[in-house]
Amino acid sequence: MKRLLALTLCLALLCPAALAAEGEELWQRTEPGGNYVTIRLDYSRDEDMDWSMLRRVGVRDADTKEPVPLSSDLAWGEELFATVPAEDADRPLEVFLGEEHQFPDCVEVWQDHAYYYPPGGTEELYLRGVVRGDGAGNLNPDQTITRAEAFAMVCRLLSLESAGDPGYEDVSPDDWYYEAASAARAAGLAAADTNFNPTRTVTRGEFTVMLARAMEYVGWVTIPEDGDRSRLTLGDADQIPDWALGGYLAFEDDYSMGIYTIQSTGEIDEVYGEEITQRLAQWDLGATRGEVITFMDNVRQWITWYPKQTAIDLGFDQEMPVVDGSTSTYPYTTALYGALFTNYERHPQFPESHSKSHESYERLISGEVDALFAATLPSEDLKDLAKEAGVELTCIPIAYDAMVFFTNAENSITGLTMQQIQDIYVWGKYDNWSQVGGPDAGLLPYRRNADSGSHALMEQYFLEGGKLTLSPDVNNVLTSYAMSSALTDVAEAMTTNPLAYAMGYSVYYYYVNSYWLLFDSSGGDLKLLAVDGVVPSEETIADGSYPLAGYNYLVFRSDEPADSPARRLAAFLLTQEGQTLVTNAGFGALSQSDLAKAKDLL
Repeated sequence: MKRLLALTLCLALLCPAALAAEGEELWQRTEPGGNYVTIRLDYSRDEDMDWSMLRRVGVRDADTKEPVPLSSDLAWGEELFATVPAEDADRPLEVFLGEEHQFPDCVEVWQDHAYYYPPGGTEELYLRGVVRGDGAGNLNPDQTITRAEAFAMVCRLLSLESAGDPGYEDVSPDDWYYEAASAARAAGLAAADTNFNPTRTVTRGEFTVMLARAMEYVGWVTIPEDGDRSRLTLGDADQIPDWALGGYLAFEDDYSMGIYTIQSTGEIDEVYGEEITQRLAQWDLGATRGEVITFMDNVRQWITWYPKQTAIDLGFDQEMPVVDGSTSTYPYTTALYGALFTNYERHPQFPESHSKSHESYERLISGEVDALFAATLPSEDLKDLAKEAGVELTCIPIAYDAMVFFTNAENSITGLTMQQIQDIYVWGKYDNWSQVGGPDAGLLPYRRNADSGSHALMEQYFLEGGKLTLSPDVNNVLTSYAMSSALTDVAEAMTTNPLAYAMGYSVYYYYVNSYWLLFDSSGGDLKLLAVDGVVPSEETIADGSYPLAGYNYLVFRSDEPADSPARRLAAFLLTQEGQTLVTNAGFGALSQSDLAKAKDLL
C-alpha cells in the first residue's frame, strides 16, 4: 500500500502551519538496501512566502507530529521529499511551517543590534529535530563533540530507534545516550566493542566514517573496500589512516561534504594573482559541534538525487536512457539531467564527461549506450562499422550548430571562401595569408584528429564525404587533439618574428561557450572568419545563410521500440520544454518548420 497524503497549505505567520490532505497516491522510491523509502509530497507553494519562510517548511508524521529529519528543502527546489524507515512508509505525513528559533549563544550584539550567527545548517536541523541545545538552551558550536553526542545526532538524522540492550559495559538504561548507543550498534554505525566510550572526543576522521556508515545504511553512498587514495585532492590525503580512507572516499571529496581546514600553500596563482590555498582534512583534530552540524546538513541536502515532475512524467525516474556524445555536446547532458533531477550529479547514470564523437558512436553501435548527442552525422567509417554490425541509426535534429573557422584576432583578414578553405586544407596551395587576401604572414592551418566530430564536419563539407584526404602539409604537422586545444593551439601559435597567424576549426556553440579557455592561455584572442562572405552567428546559422550551418542530433538505434527511453528522450527534446533545454545548454533552438520535420523522423 502506498502512503496516502492530503495537502492543503495553511501558512499562518504566527504559528506552525500544517498541510492537511485528501487521499492520493504519492511517488515513492525504495532506497538501495531496502532500509528506507523516499516519498514525494505534493503541495501548493504560497506565492507570498519569502525565502526565510521556505527554509522553515518541513515534513512531519501526521499522528505524532514528529519531524522527518531526512527531508528536502522547499527553498531549493520545486518538490518536497521525505525519506523514512521502510517500516514507516505507510504512515501519513503532513507538511508544516516551523517556528523561528535562535540559540542564545549564537547571538552577537554590535552597536545595539543583535545578529544571529549559527553554524550553517543549524536552523534546518533544529526544524527536523536533529539539533538540540544543552540544559541552558545553548548550542555550544565551538565545543568538541563527544561520541555520545555525535551518535545521538546521527541516530536522530536517520530516525533510528532503540533495539534494546546495546551490550556495552559502559552504557546503562539510566544514561541519556542509552537509546542512541542501542540504535547505533544495531544499525552497524557503532562497532560491537566492549565499551561505547560515550565521553571520548570524536575526531574529524571518526565522524566522517560515522556519517559515511549512516549514509550507507540509508542507501545513499557506498563505502569502497579498496580505497584509491589518489582520488582525494586533500593536501594531507597521504596522512589519512586506512581505517578512515573509505569514509572520505564515500563523499567523493566533495567540497561541501566534509570538515576541512583551508590553508595557504604560500604560492601565488600566476594568472589571477591570488593566493593558492589547499584543503586539509586534519583527520585527528577533535570535531566541533558546529562543524558536525554543517557537515550533516550538507549531506542531508546534497548527497542524493530526486526526480522533478518532468522526469516522472517521462518515466525517467524509473528508467533513464544511457547517453553519451561528443565533447562539444556535453552541455546537453548536463542541461538534461539538470532539467530532470534535483542534485543531478548524484544520479547513478550521470556521466562526468562524454566519450568524444567517434567513440560515442562506437558505443551506440555496440549497444553500450542508448542514445548520443552528436554534433555531426556519422562519418563514412562509422557508417561502415554500423553496417557490419547490422545496425541502422536514426539521427533526429534537435538544435542548430555550424562548423566555424577562426584565426588570431590580430590577423587583418576577415573571411575566406569555401574554395579557399579546401585549397588550404586539402590541396595545400597556400602557406601565406597574402595568397588569400590577407597580410604578408605565415599561414599555419591546424587540423583535428581523424576520430573527432570536427574532422567529421571537415569530411562532410570539404573532403567530399571521405573521398578526399587532407594535404600532407596539414595532416603531418599541426594537430589539435582536443576540443579545448583547438582554440588554445591557434591562440598560442601566432609569432611575430617571423610574422605568422594560425587558423583552426570547431563548432560554433562550443567556440562561443568555451571562449573563456583563452583566458588561461598564453596566447591572445581569436576571431571567427566569414565563409563565402557570411559571418557565423545565431541568426545566420538558424536561417541557413551561413554555408556551413547544420544541426546537432540525438542519435539512437533504429530498432529501438516505439516507447523506449531513447525515443521518449528524442520526443521530449522536440517539445517546447525540450527546446528550452536546448537553449539553456547554449545551442540554437529549432524553428517551428524544422521542429515539424524532425518530429516526422521519430
